[in-house]
Amino acid sequence: MKKQDGFPGQLSYVIPDKILELVRSNPLIADLHITDIGYYPQARHHFRERKEGISQTILIYNVHGKGIITAGGLRQELPPDHFFVIPANIPHAYSADDRDPWSIYWIHFAGSRSRLLSGTALQPVPVERIPTSRINDRIDLFSEIFRNLERGFSIETLEYTNLCVNYLLASFTHLRQFRLAKEGIEKDPVNQSISFMLGNLERKLKLEEMAEEVRLSSSHFSRLFAERTGHSPIDYFIQLKIQRACQLLNNSDWSIAEVAREMGFEDQFYFSRLFRKVMNMSPREYRKR
Repeated sequence: MKKQDGFPGQLSYVIPDKILELVRSNPLIADLHITDIGYYPQARHHFRERKEGISQTILIYNVHGKGIITAGGLRQELPPDHFFVIPANIPHAYSADDRDPWSIYWIHFAGSRSRLLSGTALQPVPVERIPTSRINDRIDLFSEIFRNLERGFSIETLEYTNLCVNYLLASFTHLRQFRLAKEGIEKDPVNQSISFMLGNLERKLKLEEMAEEVRLSSSHFSRLFAERTGHSPIDYFIQLKIQRACQLLNNSDWSIAEVAREMGFEDQFYFSRLFRKVMNMSPREYRKR
């Protein structure tokens, strides 16, 4: 048995040709847009063959099970947590494994920029499941596009979903950058030190203490921090303190002296001088404004 679709729990959306004419005339989304998109869970007996290829680029993202893709003269297995890009006009065939059928998200996309996203074409590319992979974030993007397309093909929906597709495709073509949202905080010394500062706003941190937290010498840490942020670590820490003080002045009835003590300043007048230096006004003027 071979099936092109009709799998329990599947989702698929095919943009009608008349709607695609509107998309192709819209400069915001014409250069990269979806023509078809879907999700086939446990797609047993799934098989598709296009001997002449099609005019769109295809991305297949396998999240469970296995499948086989023949394209570019090669027959290759697509394991779980891998994706595969088939460029436009390439003859191809693909099918689910008989014993362990794949569950796939798939996109057909077109436009002048679509061919530029084929740098990893015709080979399985792994999407590792590690703490920073953001697998669920990517799946949520698919789900968001599905939810919007379910409501029809208004101009607003077409623009929004196709702009989302740019981000979704980038999550595959630029895997390392997509993971940086989590990797950066965990591995980057500057982001680590800022998190350390935020957790200790009530203290009087010294440069040596900040550098020790990220296991760098004081001079190296200070130079790196200034290059990345444009501020010295101590100045940045003071800015964070004043930023938190502003929140307290906005959202509490604490006195200025109480706010100063909360931010680690025993001398209210010293706190006010620093506040003015950062905000160009006194705490009293800020609260009044």
